[in-house]
Parts: sequence; C-alpha cells; structure tokens
Amino acid sequence: MQIPSVSAMQASSLRIDISAHDVANINTPGFSQGRPVQSSLKSGTEISAIHKIAPPSPEFSATELVEESAEQIISEKSFAANAAVIKTQDKMLGEVVNLVV
Repeated sequence: MQIPSVSAMQASSLRIDISAHDVANINTPGFSQGRPVQSSLKSGTEISAIHKIAPPSPEFSATELVEESAEQIISEKSFAANAAVIKTQDKMLGEVVNLVV
C-alpha cells in the first residue's frame, strides 16, 4: 500500500522532471512541450498521462518559460507540503508509541 503523501511527492517530482526537460529544449525547433495530467486515486496520486503541446511552427519550440517557471514553483511547493505531512505523521506516530510504552 502506498502512502498518499509519498505518491503525491513522486508525482511532484515527475512534474519537475517534465518541466526541466521542456526548459532544456526551449531552443529546439519543433519541440513539443509536455503537460502532465495528474490524477487522484484512492491509494494516492499519479501522473496518468503527458499531453504534448505542438509548437506554433516547425521553426519554434512550444515551451513557454513563464509557464514552466510557474509549474516548477507549484510542484516544489506541493512536494514540500507533502513532506511536511509525512514529517507530522511520523511525529504523531512517535507520540503514540511513547504513550503505549
């Protein structure tokens, strides 16, 4: 069984990887920008697909640097928030163990 916060962190990490790939290819003519599709499941979160955005013409890349910057910030904050949830869960479990012992 996967912990929902862990799967959300994995999804955030993949979103950052996709965005970094897009930024690395910003000057590649004809490059199609990737947009991850994130799905919430009962067992957690996953990237279910990656939609490709075609460039306006073969001479240009479809990557928009402003969009990628925002995507990276959102993914970073999501990753940090889920890490904080795991840290809090760990602390609470430690308190419960201390109460039982």
